[in-house]
Amino acid sequence: MQYAKAFKYKKWANIRLLEAGERQLHLLPKNDAEFFVYILNHTTVVDNLFISRIVDTEEQYTSDTPDTPTLPQLRERMEQNDSSLIKLAESASAEELDRVISFQFVDGDFGQLSVNEIFIHLLTHGSNHRGMAAQVLSSNQLERPRDTLTKYLHEAEPARRNAAESALA
Repeated sequence: MQYAKAFKYKKWANIRLLEAGERQLHLLPKNDAEFFVYILNHTTVVDNLFISRIVDTEEQYTSDTPDTPTLPQLRERMEQNDSSLIKLAESASAEELDRVISFQFVDGDFGQLSVNEIFIHLLTHGSNHRGMAAQVLSSNQLERPRDTLTKYLHEAEPARRNAAESALA
């Protein structure tokens, strides 16, 4: 299932960005350091809310921007959510992906999305905010991770490089 591969990439990219943040957070101005953790926490909260909606459990958050955790707390939450999303994607049947879920956003608006649409939302939402966090590092002349999908695929599946080299030789 391609969603499982996409969520594995998301987990890998999150880890790389958090590692870069952990190494360099002390070098950022206070506001930038707080924003780095805040924006990644926002994605974690949204992931958690939608996981709860998919598996039909009580939501843990009443806001998509609760108190900002420490970086180690954030890492743990991201790990849990990313692992849950991988498992959900690996086990999702075509019928499950088409299942429509009705819910209420934390701002009070009502929504209705299929599991397919939720997965796409979580992948694009996470990518957008990882980019924002990485830009904080870059704008302060700090190292940002090389975290593209192509980089991930070639690290996760090194035979691809050999196959490409053979095909092009």
